[in-house]
Amino acid sequence: MKKFLFISRHTPTVEQHALANAQGIALEHHGDANAFTVSPSFVDSNGAFEGVIVVHPAAALRLAPYFEVGVFENGARSEESGNQLPFVAKSLHIYDLVM
Repeated sequence: MKKFLFISRHTPTVEQHALANAQGIALEHHGDANAFTVSPSFVDSNGAFEGVIVVHPAAALRLAPYFEVGVFENGARSEESGNQLPFVAKSLHIYDLVM
Protein backbone atom coordinates (compact mmCIF):
# COMPACT_ATOMS: atom_id res chain seq x y z
CA MET A 1 0.00 0.00 0.00
CA LYS A 2 1.12 3.51 -0.77
CA LYS A 3 1.10 5.88 2.19
CA PHE A 4 -0.61 9.27 1.62
CA LEU A 5 -0.82 12.17 4.06
CA PHE A 6 -4.40 13.44 4.38
CA ILE A 7 -4.15 17.22 4.87
CA SER A 8 -7.50 18.55 6.06
CA ARG A 9 -9.19 19.94 9.14
CA HIS A 10 -11.62 17.03 8.77
CA THR A 11 -10.82 13.45 9.74
CA PRO A 12 -11.18 11.09 6.77
CA THR A 13 -14.47 9.24 6.72
CA VAL A 14 -14.98 5.49 6.45
CA GLU A 15 -15.96 6.05 2.80
CA GLN A 16 -12.79 8.03 2.09
CA HIS A 17 -10.63 5.30 3.61
CA ALA A 18 -12.48 2.69 1.51
CA LEU A 19 -12.03 4.68 -1.72
CA ALA A 20 -8.33 5.12 -0.96
CA ASN A 21 -7.83 1.47 -0.01
CA ALA A 22 -9.47 0.39 -3.27
CA GLN A 23 -6.63 2.23 -5.07
CA GLY A 24 -3.92 0.76 -2.85
CA ILE A 25 -3.59 3.87 -0.67
CA ALA A 26 -3.44 4.05 3.11
CA LEU A 27 -4.44 7.44 4.54
CA GLU A 28 -2.73 9.03 7.50
CA HIS A 29 -4.46 12.14 8.84
CA HIS A 30 -2.32 15.02 10.01
CA GLY A 31 -4.74 17.90 10.31
CA ASP A 32 -4.93 21.19 8.50
CA ALA A 33 -2.19 23.26 6.88
CA ASN A 34 -2.17 26.63 5.18
CA ALA A 35 -2.78 25.79 1.52
CA PHE A 36 -0.83 28.84 0.35
CA THR A 37 2.36 27.98 2.25
CA VAL A 38 2.30 24.17 2.57
CA SER A 39 5.60 22.72 1.36
CA PRO A 40 7.27 19.38 0.73
CA SER A 41 9.21 19.83 3.98
CA PHE A 42 5.87 20.04 5.84
CA VAL A 43 4.86 16.68 4.37
CA ASP A 44 8.29 15.15 5.02
CA SER A 45 8.25 16.36 8.64
CA ASN A 46 5.19 14.15 9.21
CA GLY A 47 6.74 10.95 7.84
CA ALA A 48 7.62 9.22 4.58
CA PHE A 49 4.76 9.63 2.12
CA GLU A 50 4.36 8.83 -1.56
CA GLY A 51 1.44 11.19 -1.91
CA VAL A 52 -0.96 13.63 -0.31
CA ILE A 53 -4.71 14.09 -0.28
CA VAL A 54 -5.72 17.76 -0.24
CA VAL A 55 -8.85 19.88 -0.51
CA HIS A 56 -7.54 23.26 -1.66
CA PRO A 57 -6.25 23.79 -5.23
CA ALA A 58 -3.34 25.89 -3.95
CA ALA A 59 -2.09 22.98 -1.84
CA ALA A 60 -2.40 20.65 -4.82
CA LEU A 61 -0.39 23.01 -7.04
CA ARG A 62 2.31 23.56 -4.43
CA LEU A 63 2.79 19.82 -3.77
CA ALA A 64 2.20 18.31 -7.24
CA PRO A 65 5.84 18.52 -8.41
CA TYR A 66 6.93 16.42 -5.41
CA PHE A 67 4.12 13.99 -4.56
CA GLU A 68 1.20 12.23 -6.15
CA VAL A 69 -1.84 14.35 -5.28
CA GLY A 70 -5.29 13.02 -4.51
CA VAL A 71 -8.61 14.84 -4.37
CA PHE A 72 -11.93 13.36 -3.28
CA GLU A 73 -14.86 14.18 -5.54
CA ASN A 74 -17.93 15.42 -3.67
CA GLY A 75 -21.06 13.49 -4.60
CA ALA A 76 -23.39 15.96 -2.84
CA ARG A 77 -23.19 19.30 -4.59
CA SER A 78 -24.67 22.30 -2.78
CA GLU A 79 -27.94 23.61 -4.09
CA GLU A 80 -28.11 26.89 -5.99
CA SER A 81 -30.23 28.26 -3.15
CA GLY A 82 -27.08 28.15 -1.02
CA ASN A 83 -28.17 25.27 1.21
CA GLN A 84 -25.05 23.39 2.24
CA LEU A 85 -25.17 19.64 1.84
CA PRO A 86 -22.83 17.37 3.79
CA PHE A 87 -19.69 16.24 1.96
CA VAL A 88 -20.04 12.74 0.53
CA ALA A 89 -16.93 11.24 -1.07
CA LYS A 90 -17.97 9.84 -4.44
CA SER A 91 -14.56 8.98 -5.88
CA LEU A 92 -10.85 9.60 -5.41
CA HIS A 93 -8.84 11.15 -8.23
CA ILE A 94 -5.04 10.77 -8.20
CA TYR A 95 -2.77 13.06 -10.21
CA ASP A 96 0.86 12.14 -10.76
CA LEU A 97 2.75 15.23 -11.96
CA VAL A 98 5.99 14.45 -10.11
CA MET A 99 8.93 15.81 -12.06
